[in-house]
Amino acid sequence: MPAFRLPGEWERQCATMLAWPSASGDWADRLEAIRAEYQSLINAIAAHQPVIVLLQPGDEADFRLQWPASTDCRPTTQPRHSINPVAIPHNDTWCRDYGPISLIGSGKTARALDFRFNGWGGKYPAEQDNQVSKSLLDRDFLDDLFAGFNRTPVDFELEGGAIESNGAGQLLINWHCLRQRHPNLSENQIAETLRSELSITEIIGIDMPPLPGDDTDGHIDTLARFIRPDAIVYQLDQNPDRNRRLLEQLSALRQSGGDGYQLIALPPVENFSPQLPANYVNFLFINGACLMPTYGVASDREALRILDAALPDRKIIPVAAQTMITHFGGPHCATMHIPELDCGVQKNL
Repeated sequence: MPAFRLPGEWERQCATMLAWPSASGDWADRLEAIRAEYQSLINAIAAHQPVIVLLQPGDEADFRLQWPASTDCRPTTQPRHSINPVAIPHNDTWCRDYGPISLIGSGKTARALDFRFNGWGGKYPAEQDNQVSKSLLDRDFLDDLFAGFNRTPVDFELEGGAIESNGAGQLLINWHCLRQRHPNLSENQIAETLRSELSITEIIGIDMPPLPGDDTDGHIDTLARFIRPDAIVYQLDQNPDRNRRLLEQLSALRQSGGDGYQLIALPPVENFSPQLPANYVNFLFINGACLMPTYGVASDREALRILDAALPDRKIIPVAAQTMITHFGGPHCATMHIPELDCGVQKNL
């Protein structure tokens, strides 16, 4: 049995998966605006790596008609990677939380873990979302992207936005969220399941209530993210007491060798609706770049400057998220990365 590892999201990827907003779904009342944001997101990703686009069955012709109309899709001097539409029924566009969580191993193998998803604690329908990973990995025309990936069903409720791996055996979580998902389990039982299923050596956690408007119960990808094994970027907001609490908890975390982490604060999103969980840590790593959500406010520039200094080996690309955040998500929530098989050895960029 090969040893498997949960890579950091900054490591090499073979593709990114997302779900195209459908006229029959939750985005129907703001379809033009959300599709414009998704077109920009897809184009930014496709300049660096392949994109898998989930479509609702019956939307194939509509996707083909609308996609070429985007100015960004006209031929350019930039290298482009494949955009792969695939019709698979799904309930929601936030595929970070129902897409496969992939462990990479030796011999060019990977385990695509298919955890149970129940619509963020039963808030929304999820029957079709729970079938997406199986359907995706069964599609023959995606074999080149998924060669070596083996689907492994896991009877445990876990969302991709609830976990952050440093690629070196540590997993960062928000206990507030995990307790909401598993009220009948102790923290020790939750931690043991995560260690076992994700091949993790150590669970490190904070305990923070969600941002206002966050219906995920406090996903870690709205609060704090690894950008390398020894560094965490975290989100400030307008509440100084909350900021102190978050910083105290992050400062108490230790690397496996005993040192603290380098902590980098991103500014609060200024002059934006306090009822929405707008944040800058919901960024998305792709090969050679990092896509950061922006909201058309002055603090966008400061957040971009900070991330640019923190990630000097990557291009920081702003992607508009004013419409995404109205349904409480951003570019990280909207996507699931598929890591490149690397024989278990960490490969960055």
